[in-house]
Amino acid sequence: MKIIIIGATTGIGRSLAQLYASKGYEIAITGRRIALLEEIKELFPNTKIHVRAMDVTDYEVSRKTMQDLAIEMGGFDIVIINAGVGFPKATFEQEIETININVRGFMALANWTYQYFQQNGGGQLVGVSSLAALTGSAYAPEYHASKAFMTNYMSGLRMRSAKYKHQIAVTDIRPGFVDTPMTKQNKGMFWVSTSEKAALQIAEAVSSKKKVAYITKRYYLVAILLKIMPEWLLVKVF
Repeated sequence: MKIIIIGATTGIGRSLAQLYASKGYEIAITGRRIALLEEIKELFPNTKIHVRAMDVTDYEVSRKTMQDLAIEMGGFDIVIINAGVGFPKATFEQEIETININVRGFMALANWTYQYFQQNGGGQLVGVSSLAALTGSAYAPEYHASKAFMTNYMSGLRMRSAKYKHQIAVTDIRPGFVDTPMTKQNKGMFWVSTSEKAALQIAEAVSSKKKVAYITKRYYLVAILLKIMPEWLLVKVF
């Protein structure tokens, strides 16, 4: 099994990389801070780990990097797109950055991956969206909207695969609160998971080729509530 993890420098992506590496899978890890990726490689000297710097907002370069990895690895089976950002009460510039990374960067890589798998007989695309995809937010509307885009784009790709029998599994990972550098700034978090526990449950969902997985699993209960809560009540929560 060969796996590419995009956005593996910290948090969930890093924990996933270390989990798969510990199991002996051949993996490729990407991110903007290559020194952090090299640290992971050094931890597992007996595992085949490919390291690449990648800025997902540079669409042409990121897609070219994927092509290079496909050649270097002799193909791959799973692509996990985990790159993403979020800011509390973002400035306009930060909102644009959020859209460029979470929406445009994600779409460019998901599109390339789908086409690659279509041409090579199938595979699995995994996108790490968020529980935030299910509702808007007074504090971070751009973040919630970006995650909603990811969720709907993956749904569409899943439908395309089923309609045209492309043999491509698409798994939407929707974490709740996970203890990562990005969430350190958040207040009022509950049911907070470690990134290691989140990685274990994500790997389980990927292995089972689930269409949608909430991380941790009990956030499924919150998801049900979010789908039925009126906006006036959501205002008090988000």
